[in-house]
Amino acid sequence: MNRAMLEARLKDTAAAFSQEGYFPSLSLSVFTKDDILIRHTLGEARADSLFDIASLTKIATATMVLGLVEQGILALDTPLAAADPVLFQTGALGEALGGITIFQLLTHTATLPAWYPVYTQPDFPAALQQALSMDRPQGVNYSDLNFMILARVLKARGRTDQSGSPLGPMLCQPLGITGMYDALPPALMDKAIPSGYGNPQEEAMCARMGLAFTGFRPHSAIKGEVHDGNAHYAFYRQFAGHAGIFSDMDSLVTLTQHHLATDSTLFITATEEQAEGRGLGWQVGEMYPMGCGHTGFTGTSIYLSRQLDIGCVLLTNRCYYQNQDHKLTNPFRTRVHHLVADYAQAQQRA
Repeated sequence: MNRAMLEARLKDTAAAFSQEGYFPSLSLSVFTKDDILIRHTLGEARADSLFDIASLTKIATATMVLGLVEQGILALDTPLAAADPVLFQTGALGEALGGITIFQLLTHTATLPAWYPVYTQPDFPAALQQALSMDRPQGVNYSDLNFMILARVLKARGRTDQSGSPLGPMLCQPLGITGMYDALPPALMDKAIPSGYGNPQEEAMCARMGLAFTGFRPHSAIKGEVHDGNAHYAFYRQFAGHAGIFSDMDSLVTLTQHHLATDSTLFITATEEQAEGRGLGWQVGEMYPMGCGHTGFTGTSIYLSRQLDIGCVLLTNRCYYQNQDHKLTNPFRTRVHHLVADYAQAQQRA
C-alpha cells in the first residue's frame, strides 16, 4: 500500500462511519516522527479547528509528570503523601490514600473508583473522601481520579502560569505547542467544534448514585466549553488533569511526535505495557497495533508505534447528536489504526 492508497482508504472509511452516524465532524492526521503524511477534515472541521480532546488530556498530564520524573523532581515510586501532602492533612483521607505512588496513578493501579462527580461536593478532598468510601477495585481500573490527583501534583511541584495551570510552561513551551488550551480564550471560540448537548449521561449517573446537583447545563449545544462535567463544573478554567483541554490538530501531532522521536529511556518505557493493558499514561492492546495510544470520550484518539515510526490522531465530536444516540467510535479507531499500521509495515518491507 502506498500513501495515495492509504489516504483514499482513510477518506472512504471516515465518510462511511460519518454517514452511519458515528460523528458529524472529523479531523485526521497521519505522520512519522519527522513528517506529516496525510491530513483530512470532514463536516465542520478545518485544519485549525479546536476540539475538546477529553481524556487525551491524560497524555498531556502524563507527559508533564514524566518530565518531572526525568528532572529528578519526582520519582515513579514517590508516595502520594510526599507528592501532595495537602491531601493528607485529613487523617481519614490520608489513611485511605496510604501507599499510593506516582507509578500507580499513571498505570491506573491505585485502587481508585473509575469516576465520581466532584462537583456534588464542596471541594476535591471532600469528593475524594466520598469516592474512597465506595468499593476499591483491585488491579487495573481506569480512573479519572488518578489524573485529577496528578494535576494537583503538577501544580504543587512544578512551575505554573498565572492561572495556576502547568500546561503552558511545563508542556506547551518546551515542545513548541501553540494550539493547546486548558481555558479557551474568548477570541478563539469560533474555532471550537461543538462537542455535545449538555451532560445527560452524568445527570443519570448522579441520579443512580443518589447525588444531587442543581448546576447542570441545559441540553443545548456545547461549544467553547469543555464537555466533561468534572472539568467544567468542578475545575472551571483550571487544569483538571483528566480532561478539559482544547487542542488543534498540529498541537496533538507535535505532542505525539515527541513520544515517537524521544530517546529517553523513561519516555520509551512509558509507551510499553507496565500493568495489564497500561503503560505510563498510555494504553496498549488490539486497538493500537505494535504500539500504544489513548482515547477520549468525545470521540478522540491518539495512536503511535515507535517500531513502525508512525502516528495517527483522530478528532471527532461523536456526542454532537441531539437525540443522544452516541455511538462508541472504537470500531472506527481500530479500523484506521490498523490501516495506518499496515501502510507503515508495507513501507518497511519496500
